This record gives sequence, C-alpha cells and structure tokens, in this order.
Amino acid sequence: MKKLTYFLFLSLFLSIGSIAFTQSSEAVQINEYQLDKEKEMVVLSITTTESFIVGANRYVLHIGGKYFERSLHPDGRLNEILFYIPLSDYQQLVDNAEIFLVYGFYHENTKLDKEGSSEIAVMGKHWKLGQFTPQKFN
Repeated sequence: MKKLTYFLFLSLFLSIGSIAFTQSSEAVQINEYQLDKEKEMVVLSITTTESFIVGANRYVLHIGGKYFERSLHPDGRLNEILFYIPLSDYQQLVDNAEIFLVYGFYHENTKLDKEGSSEIAVMGKHWKLGQFTPQKFN
C-alpha cells in the first residue's frame, strides 16, 4: 500500500509539472499593436507557435503597474490572443515598462512595483514579453 501511495503521488507530481511547463517562453511574443479609433482602444496581438491554454483561468496582460483582462482569441484561433487596452490607459503607460502575460488573475501581481524593480517575482504561469515601447498611431 505504501508503494502504491508513493507511485500515485509521484505520478500526480510529474503530470502537474508537465502541464505547468508545456509552453516555452520563446514561443510567446507580441505580434502587433493596432488602434481602433471607433472604440478608442489599442488592440495588442500576442501570438505563440503553440496553442494557448484554454481552461478555467483567463490571461492577464501586465504592462508596468497596469494590468488588462479584456481579451479574446480571434476567430477561435488558439495561437493568438487580442488584448483591448483603452486608449486613455495606453497613453499613460510608461516607456520601457516590463510586459508580462500571466495565465490567471493573481491579486499579488497587481501590487508589484514594476517601474522601480529590476527583479520582479510574478505569481503564476507567465511569460516575459520584453519592454514596452509606445507605438505612434496616425
């Protein structure tokens, strides 16, 4: 019985570990920014060479000290997520702020001082997408 319990525990641990590391950080990247003048939104496209996880959690985009939750997979494509950022929020984003995509909303992530720290400990499964560079729209 002890060996069976140990085996089940080990199997569970390995399966959870493989789920948590199914996407590589190199596979996720910012694709493009577009301005939707009619809705006064900036649409940020993030793509992956794999499929994004579709489950009970949502993806949250963190740029510096701000976070954005409004997103969708366009046309049901699981290799792309579009984030909708209100233009007024976009204009307040800090140049060179760190950008993170996080699978799941973690309240602790909303309290991080991303502007003043070179080492950021983000909670949850996440990808570092580089530094924010404001795009100019015509």
